[in-house]
Amino acid sequence: QCRGTAPTSSSDCYGSPGFRGIEETASGPAVPAVPAFTYPGQQNAFDATPDGPANWQDNVTRQDGTGEVTIQLFTKRESASLGCDATSPCSVVVVPNYGRPQGATEDQIDAPWAWERRTVVPLDFLPVDDACPLVGSSLRVEGSPFAGHALASWRARTCTLASDAVRVDYTSIGEPQTRADVATGITDVGLLIDPVDGDAGAARGLTYAPMAVTGLVVAFQIDDADGKPVSDLKLTPRLVAKLITGSYRSGGNPAVINNPVNIFRDPDFRAVNPGVAWPGGAPGNHPLLLGDLSDSTLALTRWIEADKDARDFLAGKPDPYGMTVNANYKGVALPFAGFPLLDPLMSETFEPIQELDTLSRQLSIARFPGATVTQEGGINIVTKPPRQNPGRREVIGIIDAASAARFRLSTASLLNASGAFVKPDNAGLLAGVEHADVNADGVTRSVDLTDKDPAVYPLTLLIAGAFSTQADKDERQEMADLLSYVVGAGQVNGEQVGQLPEGYAPLPKDLVAQAQKARTAILAGATEEPTEEPSPSSTPTPTDPSGAPPGGGGGVPLAPAGAATGSTPDAGSEPSDAPSATPGTLDPTMLTVGSTPAEGRMMLLPFLGILALLMLLAGPALLWLSQTGRGPQWLRS
Repeated sequence: QCRGTAPTSSSDCYGSPGFRGIEETASGPAVPAVPAFTYPGQQNAFDATPDGPANWQDNVTRQDGTGEVTIQLFTKRESASLGCDATSPCSVVVVPNYGRPQGATEDQIDAPWAWERRTVVPLDFLPVDDACPLVGSSLRVEGSPFAGHALASWRARTCTLASDAVRVDYTSIGEPQTRADVATGITDVGLLIDPVDGDAGAARGLTYAPMAVTGLVVAFQIDDADGKPVSDLKLTPRLVAKLITGSYRSGGNPAVINNPVNIFRDPDFRAVNPGVAWPGGAPGNHPLLLGDLSDSTLALTRWIEADKDARDFLAGKPDPYGMTVNANYKGVALPFAGFPLLDPLMSETFEPIQELDTLSRQLSIARFPGATVTQEGGINIVTKPPRQNPGRREVIGIIDAASAARFRLSTASLLNASGAFVKPDNAGLLAGVEHADVNADGVTRSVDLTDKDPAVYPLTLLIAGAFSTQADKDERQEMADLLSYVVGAGQVNGEQVGQLPEGYAPLPKDLVAQAQKARTAILAGATEEPTEEPSPSSTPTPTDPSGAPPGGGGGVPLAPAGAATGSTPDAGSEPSDAPSATPGTLDPTMLTVGSTPAEGRMMLLPFLGILALLMLLAGPALLWLSQTGRGPQWLRS
């Protein structure tokens, strides 16, 4: 990627190493040197990658000279030294391999004879500067990283609207932590896949609104034995179970010693993916997995749990070809929210990656997870796996559909209950939303993994906003304004600012209606309905504010293993889509409050004064402990 639309030297190209030149000889003239990438403020003439690794790619053309390659484009945010934006255009330059034997996959791209035969592709960029005003209030939103690409597009538009503008301050964190923050009042808006526990949600006056339909995908960059990219891949729950348990042979690990060396040599894999010259592959071929607690991992492991062949395999039964589960994972409890690391011999190669964006970027550059540690002169040297060049790629990772689309990654077709293999396109995602088990709140849902409709993509995810109707009036107006945009112009697929990025399917009409209903409830706010005075001896039943489900009811536990799969509504609770007095409206959440007899209030005043002082002192400390992760476990869950 080069500066300007007509670069005259490779010195304008990010990461260009330069050309040292050739001295004059009796048989030929001198060839002048070409500096490495140059940029304002450069301190070291040899530092060609001041903003991180270069994004240039080697690739092999076909016999007819054609070919394709995917590269990551940098804006000035990724590379300030290159500085590409709406007012400073850049270009992609294709430089042919020249002067080397046939079959060479790289050459000195800065050599003048190669640069002279370049092809320049000018690039235009959308605005990348923050267009939102830095004055006034902003709506604080936190939650699912799976909504990140959509929020990035929406918030850049909502703050510049001529009317009903709203500035959104979005923090991407895992859904389990978001549930806890919503339940305890740290945030009034949370983006979730699974809901907050029913009791905690009622205490906060939560109403749910559908916001985005997306999916969890198995993305890959794989080249066949001839170096050609593979675009179609089919996976069953059992094959994915093998990947996430590290069940392919790696070294002399006794837990997997008799298994195939990688997925490409697995007869189970080849049976559903015939007709491809699969590569030999690296031992283990470990997938790239998310290292955070996530509802998406729960969705993945629910899909695996719903398949008998996968359950039998994890329980220890060999597959039809004799392969068995990694002995350290035999009998692992499903579903779980975080990938457990149970095999100590794979600690350097089977290593989930924290943060969805980091995971997606590593998959986009085709690099295995993990790192090896060696000692040189008593110093630990950490070596990460090298980036794989086109023609020799073999990486598989589990990420979101929007990131896969952003990085132009191929995605696997997954087996559903009907026996069909379905891709995560809009049709598959919308079928997954339609054929879903709806939770007691009437909005949040998960795919019905027993449904026999052949169109269903089994890892469809509905991102819902959990809005507290107890927020103040101004904040509730901002919530309503955001929802109005999200379920309107924000549901149009496209690449412009404010549109719905690729990897998301537009909300169907019934979900748009639910969002509009939630908007009405948000504007109405929570109301209080006093009840009869309780007797002085009565004691209210405490509720768990963390959002973790008690017993078998509601929500999703934060612990990764043995998580409950179902949600049971509390007795007497009503779903949020219950019929209302007028179409398109929702009765506001009714909160019940009690009163205390006057005599009791007078006797309790001294005690309450002391208690209030203690709470005033302890409150900030408890909040700090919960946010920093210090302190006892109950504060961190």
